[in-house]
Amino acid sequence: MKIGLCLGGGGAKGSYQAGVIKALYDRGINKFEAISGTSIGAINGYYIFTGNVENLAEMWTNIQDSPENSIRIVDNTVDNSDIIDGLKMLSRENIQENDFYVNYIEIYNKNVREKIVNLSDIDSEEGLNAVKYSSLLPYNPKGTLGLSKQFTKDVGEGLYDGYKLDGGLFPNSELIKPLIDKGVDKVIFISTSNDYVLSDEIKNHYNADNIIVVKPKTVFEKNDTLRFEKEFCSKMYNEGYEIGKNLEINI
Repeated sequence: MKIGLCLGGGGAKGSYQAGVIKALYDRGINKFEAISGTSIGAINGYYIFTGNVENLAEMWTNIQDSPENSIRIVDNTVDNSDIIDGLKMLSRENIQENDFYVNYIEIYNKNVREKIVNLSDIDSEEGLNAVKYSSLLPYNPKGTLGLSKQFTKDVGEGLYDGYKLDGGLFPNSELIKPLIDKGVDKVIFISTSNDYVLSDEIKNHYNADNIIVVKPKTVFEKNDTLRFEKEFCSKMYNEGYEIGKNLEINI
């Protein structure tokens, strides 16, 4: 049976996702035909793709509260250079042979389009750039609206022309389509939303037995996306690990 793993977006809520991943690996559920990730899912997926799941767990459980870890806004985006620098340090000796898809959006002449790339088809530098774009969240410090509405307004005013940004901003923040196109038999989708509902498009391809949606118990607050704090991330990682450890899964 060909298994696909899909990792949704969610910023610091990705700590929960990482806990689920580690629990699955500890259970021996670690053979995936293809992986896809958007936003923080692209970050977490890169650890899997390069064979560094132990480092993934360490990264989320050892986040330190310090001024250096505070959110920085650069060019109207949430700076992600530190986490990308961390990915550059990972060993690629155990790189996986499966496909790894990430997405991001490109903005030209006030138009937004989605770009999907398979890191198995490009070199490591291009792949890291794709992960960087996929997890680069727009943030206008002068904005007065919510993230989605402010982003739509800013795009319409040309603020982000020429930018490549967070793949989770696309209408469908889950990146399951590449797995469908790959023809996997079953998908494990780790969402960071406790009320996530599968789209009709996905239901047309997979029934309840062939797609496993793993959701957190915690109902997240709006600001938790940027809550990169040790206490929060450790707590959510542990919640994810317990859910993954006890997940009923037939593969």
